[in-house]
Amino acid sequence: MEKVYFSMQAKIYFESGGLEKYLPEIKNYGRKVLIVSGKNFIFRSGLYDRLSKILSDRKIEQVLYSDVNPEPDTYDVERGSRICRKENCDCILAVGGGSAIDVGKSIAVLSTNSGAIRDYFGEREYENEPLPVIAVPTTCGTGSEVTRFAVIVDREGRTKKTISSEKIIPKMSILDSDLLQTLPQKLVMATGMDAFSHSAESFLSARADHISKLFAKDSLKLLKKFLPEAYREPDNVNARERIFLASLLAGFSINRTGTIVVHGMGYSLTIKRNIHHGTANAILLPYVFEYLKENGYGEEISELEEILGDTGKLKNFVHDIGLPSTLKETGFTQGDIDELSELSVIGTQRSQKNMKIQMNRDNFKKILQDAL
Repeated sequence: MEKVYFSMQAKIYFESGGLEKYLPEIKNYGRKVLIVSGKNFIFRSGLYDRLSKILSDRKIEQVLYSDVNPEPDTYDVERGSRICRKENCDCILAVGGGSAIDVGKSIAVLSTNSGAIRDYFGEREYENEPLPVIAVPTTCGTGSEVTRFAVIVDREGRTKKTISSEKIIPKMSILDSDLLQTLPQKLVMATGMDAFSHSAESFLSARADHISKLFAKDSLKLLKKFLPEAYREPDNVNARERIFLASLLAGFSINRTGTIVVHGMGYSLTIKRNIHHGTANAILLPYVFEYLKENGYGEEISELEEILGDTGKLKNFVHDIGLPSTLKETGFTQGDIDELSELSVIGTQRSQKNMKIQMNRDNFKKILQDAL
């Protein structure tokens, strides 16, 4: 019998209109909250006013840190942790996409432990327990609200690095699909394809087990059906809610398995040309599939094809939901391939541990060349 591991320390509410209903439970985790968010959506959507009222009505103090960048780096984390310590906050409320939630989780570590955030890349022991994190995701792709990972750009290393610990899994996550209704369609597609990549990579991970594959398969079934529906019908509330659910399931899956090389290769596109994380994964995933199908993953890809159909047509799927399906469409040229290959080597150092084959610069170069 295979080994199975599943741990979920979070309290999770998935309910339309659930924000006002469940956020008051934050009083069980802290009395002075640092709200961590991006710079625009939380205000433009009116979400900040809603959050502030809920907290104020419960006599919970609040401090706002709303300077998280779309591709957050170590500076975003360290600036936020200084504010958190100065204000003596005892709880993090991370609101937004994966960027805000990952920064919130990282601030939770650095606010109670010494040193710089670079000291906590990888799996580290913490001298002190991180602050509790409450997550309110506003995009449908990250899964960060239920994972042990926080991904941060390391500008010095020219890649993204991962903080990994079950201690940073949010204590409570509220997935209110009403918050998606003002999300631009292009971001629904890009973040949805991030969830797609999470599930597909998790399924192929050497760490996958029976339970993680169940989550991955159900996530992919939902995404295959509802991403095109949400693209054709931008006001389709049900389609967006189903993509949101698929993202949650994908989060459960990668929390067990991590990702494989698609994410690490995608970091190179973001570092080089600031390509949105989900879009980068969407571009590369079909070409990685093609490579793996011919290099040791034929059986696994065939099993995925029972859900997805011919993976050779995945490029068409990406194109048909309005995302670029080649590197050229995002401005890359032949002259970029060597540098992207080198950055892929750096970006996949951690995820290679989840592969049953090891890949090198030449392998990445072939995939990138095909994707051009």
